[in-house]
Amino acid sequence: MVHMVQEPESAEIDTNQLEQVTAAVQESEWRFRAIFNQTWQLMGFMKLDGTVIEVNQAALNFGGLDRATLIGRPFWEASWWTISPQTQDELQGAIAVAAQGECIRYEVDVLSAGNEIATIDFSIQPIRDQSEQVVLLAWEGRDISNYKRAEAEIRQLKAQLQQSVNAPTALEELPQAETAHNLAQALQSSDRRYTTLAKMSPVGIFHTDAVGNCLYVNERWCEIAGFTSEQALGMGWVAAIHPEDRQQVMAKWNQSVQKKLPFCAEYRFQQPGGKTVWLLGQAVAETEENGETIGYIGTVIDITERKQAEQALWESEERFQAMADTAPVMIWMSGTDGLRDDFNKKWLEFTGRTIAQELGNGWAGGVHPDDLERCLDTYTRAFDARQPFKMEYRLSRFDGEYRWVLDTGTPRWNADGSFAGYIGSCIDISDRKQTELNLTRMNAILAQTTAMLNKRNDELDQFAYVASHDLKAPLRAIANLSEWIEEDLQDQLTEENQKQMDLLRKRVRRMEALIDGLLEYSRVGRIQTPVSVVNVGELLQEVIESLAPPPTFSIDIQPGMPTLKTKRLLLQQVFTNLIGNAIVHHTRPDGHVKISVQDRNDYYEFAVTDDGPGIAPEYQDKVFVIFQTLAARDCKESAGMGLAIVKKIVETETGAIALDSLLGAGSTFRFTWPKQPRE
Repeated sequence: MVHMVQEPESAEIDTNQLEQVTAAVQESEWRFRAIFNQTWQLMGFMKLDGTVIEVNQAALNFGGLDRATLIGRPFWEASWWTISPQTQDELQGAIAVAAQGECIRYEVDVLSAGNEIATIDFSIQPIRDQSEQVVLLAWEGRDISNYKRAEAEIRQLKAQLQQSVNAPTALEELPQAETAHNLAQALQSSDRRYTTLAKMSPVGIFHTDAVGNCLYVNERWCEIAGFTSEQALGMGWVAAIHPEDRQQVMAKWNQSVQKKLPFCAEYRFQQPGGKTVWLLGQAVAETEENGETIGYIGTVIDITERKQAEQALWESEERFQAMADTAPVMIWMSGTDGLRDDFNKKWLEFTGRTIAQELGNGWAGGVHPDDLERCLDTYTRAFDARQPFKMEYRLSRFDGEYRWVLDTGTPRWNADGSFAGYIGSCIDISDRKQTELNLTRMNAILAQTTAMLNKRNDELDQFAYVASHDLKAPLRAIANLSEWIEEDLQDQLTEENQKQMDLLRKRVRRMEALIDGLLEYSRVGRIQTPVSVVNVGELLQEVIESLAPPPTFSIDIQPGMPTLKTKRLLLQQVFTNLIGNAIVHHTRPDGHVKISVQDRNDYYEFAVTDDGPGIAPEYQDKVFVIFQTLAARDCKESAGMGLAIVKKIVETETGAIALDSLLGAGSTFRFTWPKQPRE
């Protein structure tokens, strides 16, 4: 006998919860990506070890790359940085410093699409969580190749000018007026190139004196701040800073001026119309040959789009974390490299470990050694095929006890259809596994018991057959002997002796009926009975005809008798016994029996009602007991087996039978019968 174990309800909760969390994560990721890919700057995110986890479309277009060649790999292996080993080493060093919480910015030559050399203004910004721990690194690049070419030309011009100034012999050979004219033209050309450079610069440029009074801003600075150049002069530029950032920025600026240090900060400009612009401001000191600071030259870069992308990413993380931490299941996530990169609060509470201990493949350390190889193999094969999976394994709980868990993993996809990693959940199924173990043991015991019972049943059938044959044979011999004796002594037997001979044969027949009844009773529920479609109305007509009630006796079959698929022989036997009892035990020849039916959902309830003598309450429980009769057997011949057999048949077929009766007011036997046969 095999028992099927149903999937626990908690598994259904787990699946629904996982679907909700997955949907929330995907929605947040799509929102983030929509903002992220609209930025024109080269932008991306990486782990603290430099593994790339996100890159925007502008960066891919710049390098002529696709996401698959970048995601999950060290950033310095991207083709941009292969211009030289020194460039790659420099990037690795910058990542290591940024992972410690420091903002990094420098200019570097890289390879763009088509292996052309380009210069980018490159920066790495640490991203911190609520506890101020650095959790990610955001990188950003701006192509400044044209700007650098113009700057190189100006440097070349200045060098030529300086060379002319430093060549007095050559100058002396020229008329003084011509020399002055040439120098003036060179200076004008230099100024024009500086002006052109400032105009074409993608960043805002400013120049201050030694204490911070603004002397010059370019057009890009004015666009970012929403100010005119006149409004920025002096300390007017301070008004462009957002009121909430102003005190902090000025404190850092004054500190840089006092200590003669470079200035670097992220803050906001608030334009007169109310628009807020995030920017990265930097400045370095301008000094004389003697080292005296005479002013500052600086830049402001609009990083609003990067900030929006960071905010979208942060909201995505926050939304996922909030939902995951309130979920009643353990949740994990992995990236495109297959390594686990996040766990919810429930997981960490269960294992009693920190998230740092679980990241990567650290979680596998909690898997039972006997389950580890199978667990990793299942995960790896599903990951490589990008298919959902389910697996059961034992995971160490915080108290050291190994608990069985059901781990369900589902692949995640980006809005563009690219693979984003996996999200999964675990539930503790130890109780279910123990139940399964107990059930397996019980099934084994039950199978043994069933086999033994089948053997005993076979033995009982054989015994009943032999007993029936061996007991009925001498009974028939006794009956025959009584008839022979009566025939031989016919003239000598008194009337009393003839009555005794009749009584002897009646008791022989009763004994035969008892043997037949016992044999029939023992077989109820053990013998396979065929199933067929039965019209109950037609069945009742056949039963009544076989019973042949007296002509004065009326039997009324109420309308609405059903047609159902059932075991015809058993239902026929029940009706035959109940109707037969109503006829046999009735005290009048003009009795009346009514047969009715009611629909009781999965069952039909049949009732056989007569107007006979009824049964006293103290005897009603006894009528279904084997060998019980209400009248003396010599007065009313009965083996006392009929109702006992009826009760056993009805209950074996999952129904029930009951008696309603009052002495002198008739009896009603009600029994329920299933609409679908018992298997």
